[in-house]
Amino acid sequence: MTGPWFVRSRERLGELEAMLRARFPTLHAFTEDGKCRVSGTLSLVQNGCAFDRYQIDVILPEDYPLRPPRVWEIGGRIPRKADRHIFLDGALCLGTPLALWIALNGDFRLERVLDIPVRNFLIGNSLVEQGERWPHDEFSHGAEGMLEHLSELLDTAQPVMAATFLEAMANSGVTKHSPCPCESGKKILKCHHAGFKALRRIPADVLEQTARMILKEFAPERLAA
Repeated sequence: MTGPWFVRSRERLGELEAMLRARFPTLHAFTEDGKCRVSGTLSLVQNGCAFDRYQIDVILPEDYPLRPPRVWEIGGRIPRKADRHIFLDGALCLGTPLALWIALNGDFRLERVLDIPVRNFLIGNSLVEQGERWPHDEFSHGAEGMLEHLSELLDTAQPVMAATFLEAMANSGVTKHSPCPCESGKKILKCHHAGFKALRRIPADVLEQTARMILKEFAPERLAA
């Protein structure tokens, strides 16, 4: 059977609805225009007590839970501005695709996404509303932010080297005994092994997309070659 996940398996849609009833009873799943959405009130809870509430709308991808959902705050509390970590269409910027894959280890079940990046994002917004600073690591937006995140994994801020490493990792034949893409002459095991371990489970298309975004911003001549 073809189609989105909830068409291929009604049982999985039932499992999602059961999870929402048990964990997030003020959120409700429904299908509309070929998409599965989850909407309602998300409570931020600490020590069993709700300290804030947000109205949210979520669209689950067609291949859920293999990719992260998109999440919107629909109560009008968060201005649609880049410095509030909001995309132009109002979706929350929960992190780059690469950063989300690393943070969630590729597990994009809705409960996990709500519990970790969405909860952290909304707590940050609540603090900003109270006049405090955004509490999380604040990378730049777009390709620059991706490069800043990668610099922590690869110990370099050079865009071409970072993109070359990502492109190499997109090759399924790369192992810890392969020559390191940084061209040090060492094997990955003896060079950028930490970066290799962090990136090896990430799908090739995510790695390639990140590499192209970095090159488009910092080295467009490399793409034209």
